[in-house]
Amino acid sequence: MAITESDGNYLLQKAKQAEVKRTASLPQILQMLAPAGALLAALILHLTLPNAYPKGYQSVTYPAFLKICLGIYMIFGLAAFLLPKLRAKMLYLSWLLTAAVLLVAALDMATLKTGHFRLPFVPSPDKILSSVTSNLETLAVSLYFSMKLLFTGIVIGIISGMISGILLGWSQICNYWFMPVLKMIGPVPSAAWLPIVMVLFATSRQASVFLIVLSIWFPLTLMVSSAIRDTDKRLVETARVLGAGEVYIMLHVALPAALPAMFTGLFMGLSSSFGALIIAEMLGVEAGLGWYIKWAEAWGEYAKIFSTVGIFIIIFFILMDTLFRLRNRLLKWQKGTVRW
Repeated sequence: MAITESDGNYLLQKAKQAEVKRTASLPQILQMLAPAGALLAALILHLTLPNAYPKGYQSVTYPAFLKICLGIYMIFGLAAFLLPKLRAKMLYLSWLLTAAVLLVAALDMATLKTGHFRLPFVPSPDKILSSVTSNLETLAVSLYFSMKLLFTGIVIGIISGMISGILLGWSQICNYWFMPVLKMIGPVPSAAWLPIVMVLFATSRQASVFLIVLSIWFPLTLMVSSAIRDTDKRLVETARVLGAGEVYIMLHVALPAALPAMFTGLFMGLSSSFGALIIAEMLGVEAGLGWYIKWAEAWGEYAKIFSTVGIFIIIFFILMDTLFRLRNRLLKWQKGTVRW
């Protein structure tokens, strides 16, 4: 089939549009430079303004941190000029990153540069970052123990929650006998179990794992069992007419229908498990981020508390983002109806 002149012009125009999309426009460049400008402004303000409180304080970590962040961002920015997907991501995050940098710079102004917030309760960004670099070994050990405890509880909680959720949702007998137990035990907060688990379990680690398991088990069991009971009866009856057994129907009809509710329960349980982890590490464990926070509070080292909370935020953000990505991959068919 011959291509006419109009068709050729149309294809040429489309090719030019695609070429334009490959490179960043001037407004996009300016928007992507906003976080870099905020980092540069924060660095200049920190280096030019004198340190008012405490007098004679010499900061090292914070300016180095700003320079490293600026260098890393510029590398990504240069790559984003030619990579549309990376550019779209950076454009989306540009204002958020700018606001975050400005907030950190405002904290620097309110503490080290003006003394508006007093030590030790509100430390400067340099003190917070220095508390990380000067205690890397202790933080690494505490992080290892916390993640080991958290993932042990999450894995056991997910397995037990899925099993109990399926049984309560599919079996009338299990629902009759165990649903009252679920309603009585599940809503009790983790802190209320502290004096009980210390007596019931032989070690503080077992008690800590139980608290995390409980925080995952209850919302997951509740959501999965409710979703299985609400499975479309027409689908179940159709599978039975076609000769499917009860186990097959449960695994291939009811359980896939319960996947959205399962992820909702996981979101709720994972959020609760973070609080349970902090409470669990107050039971006398040998190390952990929660234990580190408690130790730093006892010694009035609030910079270490701030830095540890920041580490918690980063870790939990990564875990939640991973769960969101997994949910979006497994439930692609639901993207048009439910937004996460």
